[in-house]
Amino acid sequence: MRSDYTWIYPSHTAKADNAKEDSAYRRLYLGIRQAILDGRLHPGEKLPASRDLAKSLGISRNTVVTSFDLLVSEGYLETRIGAGSFVASSLPDREMMATTEPASTNQRAKTANLPRLSQSATRMLAYDRRFPRFRVARPFNPATPDLDAFPFDLWARLLRRSWRAPALDLTIPVDPLGMPALRDEVAKWLRQSRGVKCDADQVMIVSGAQQALDLIARALVDPGDVIATEDPGYEGIRGVLAASGATLLPIPVDGEGLQVDQLGKGEPARIVVTTPSRNYPLGTTLSLARRLALLQWADNHDAWIVEDDYDSDYRYDGPPLSSLQGLDRQNRVLYVGTFSRVLFPGIRLGYLVLPPALIPVFRGMRGFADGVPAPTAQAALAALFAEGHFGGHVRKMRLSYGERRAHLRELIETRASDILQVLPSDGGLHLCTRLIGGQDDVELQERMVQAQLDCRALSSYYHDKSEENRGTLPQGLVLGFAGWKKNVISQSFDELIDLIRRRS
Repeated sequence: MRSDYTWIYPSHTAKADNAKEDSAYRRLYLGIRQAILDGRLHPGEKLPASRDLAKSLGISRNTVVTSFDLLVSEGYLETRIGAGSFVASSLPDREMMATTEPASTNQRAKTANLPRLSQSATRMLAYDRRFPRFRVARPFNPATPDLDAFPFDLWARLLRRSWRAPALDLTIPVDPLGMPALRDEVAKWLRQSRGVKCDADQVMIVSGAQQALDLIARALVDPGDVIATEDPGYEGIRGVLAASGATLLPIPVDGEGLQVDQLGKGEPARIVVTTPSRNYPLGTTLSLARRLALLQWADNHDAWIVEDDYDSDYRYDGPPLSSLQGLDRQNRVLYVGTFSRVLFPGIRLGYLVLPPALIPVFRGMRGFADGVPAPTAQAALAALFAEGHFGGHVRKMRLSYGERRAHLRELIETRASDILQVLPSDGGLHLCTRLIGGQDDVELQERMVQAQLDCRALSSYYHDKSEENRGTLPQGLVLGFAGWKKNVISQSFDELIDLIRRRS
């Protein structure tokens, strides 16, 4: 790798590319792009780390990161986990990349044949998530359950049994809402454990919470409508909601959960998406006063509430909280849940509890969207419920996860209380922490990835992550504990703290 890259960053006095008008990140982007186009940077060539390049050029690291992100999205650079950023190895011939001469008629014809994305796809892809991807779950991924503890032998037997003499519902499924047996079991479980008011007719089986949100947006949102979301919140839902053409309105979260009074400012929202039992990632619970205020607000404004109840079976400081839906008297709440965290991610099954008036709407839409949900795993999951295995597994995991949570909290308090502060939370599969000392959590996340630690930056969950807003966002780490035994948590925690202290 070269030692000097100052030539790729045109100064303010440079005349090329209108450098005087361009922002810092734009000048760097143009300099690297031109160096790739004219062959000064070669396919496969490694670029310096963002921090090192920023230091050598005398610019901010965020400027370098923004430039790199743009170059990656346009195909000039590629990233490799744990290795860094490289000039794309699959670039076309230099002649095809030449940009200094006007395009010929033939070139313009080829450009015209490039695919044109829909506005929906463009809006969705604008919310591309930038979390690390590991083939095997690594500490401290916040969404990983204990896969070693799941009874896969039992699961295999239930699958085999359901197909040994398959019922008609398995071979020719007809109900777009899902298998009646599973919907009945889900409804019973939710009534008993979460205080949800529903029967089997209101339950729709979906492939996960994001499919439920996609269907909700299609059914209830027009372009230009406002959808209010928690800030911070789970980033995966934003692209799904934005695809509808809605305007996303971030609503701050404090110690009592969603700040409901902020909904009255500006144009009223058509939908409010909230996690009242436990905000993701902060872990705060929506207070009773705000729950009632939110329900009243929705009724007053003819709005809908989507209650995302992603892992409320795992509460360690008392029994599971009752749902917001259970307080609803006006049928304004659509209740969403998933089995991916309770059982295992690959099961790809979740549920949507619908207000009665919306049942025919969603049944009809589902029939056009993908027909019926695949029945293979539904029959096995229904049997897992009916024979008591589901409840037994949840109770077992609640004890195990509670011990791991206490262990991680103790590690933080005894070994790292000077650099990490644990935020209050009564459950879930992760602890949310604040960084003490002013470190950049995104830069820290990058170093964790290089060390094979799947650590999530708290600031990444906020709606506005622009460079201008970076300095105002809370800096912290979201640390999952559920998927690993105590000795693995201890070892990985030592590695994490060592990495933090090296730059603190």
